[in-house]
Amino acid sequence: MLRETMALTVRELKHWYRVKVQVFMTMIMPLVWLGLFGQAFRLEELAMGPGVPPDMVQNLFAGAPNYFSFMAIGMLCVMVLFTCMFSGMSVVWDRRFGFLTKLQVAPIQRGIIPMSRVLSSVTRALIQSLIIFIIALAFAYIPGLVGLEIGPGFGIVELLLMVVILTLLALGFAAIFTTIALTIENQETLIGVINLLNLPIMFASAALFPTAFMPDWLKSVANLNPITWAADGIRQLVFENPQPIYDLSIDILGLVIFAGSFLLLGWFFARRVLNR
Repeated sequence: MLRETMALTVRELKHWYRVKVQVFMTMIMPLVWLGLFGQAFRLEELAMGPGVPPDMVQNLFAGAPNYFSFMAIGMLCVMVLFTCMFSGMSVVWDRRFGFLTKLQVAPIQRGIIPMSRVLSSVTRALIQSLIIFIIALAFAYIPGLVGLEIGPGFGIVELLLMVVILTLLALGFAAIFTTIALTIENQETLIGVINLLNLPIMFASAALFPTAFMPDWLKSVANLNPITWAADGIRQLVFENPQPIYDLSIDILGLVIFAGSFLLLGWFFARRVLNR
């Protein structure tokens, strides 16, 4: 089972890095987001009205010294979402070209087919998120640009915990969109569903904007969003004096439940759909 899963996962990754345009987009997309979106908004300057102490600004941005640092951590989670959204596209193409039919008659467990897509999406999501993290740090050394400022306590342990949080988030989203792709045979319909879910999930979270800016009903929704849990947890690891929404253990527990639940559901639905 492990050998078959790894073989299909490596196949998916080969399809990814052999297409040079996709690799280029992996490198350039984070730069565009951080260079344009991140540098264009200076919300801390708007929040710093007359007589407003700097500590209040840090409280507003979950302990981040500026909005770019706040947004850069959120972008790690947003890129996980963007990468995992298209985890099921290969299922549609394999169905169209007949490769999925060959896998269905092969002597392997049906759950291996979506699991390989999930694992390859998680790998790509982690690579892209780490690229964002490195670029955001490098911006601090470019004159005229604002960069990610991390606390002095950030070390190897915190970096590994950050990777764990991003992995859990990627597992959950990749399982969701792979399962959706298994039940939708039309590529155009799948893209429509992805676009429908994309923006609500991203903006109804604490990834790009503090929940303090949101109305109460939207804040309640954002606090239940897995992207909020991931961003909130990573900010506690990165910043010196974080102002978290939840305790770190609560964020990780929520992500474990999120990832585990949708992996089990994906495995169940995959067996039903692929056994037809």
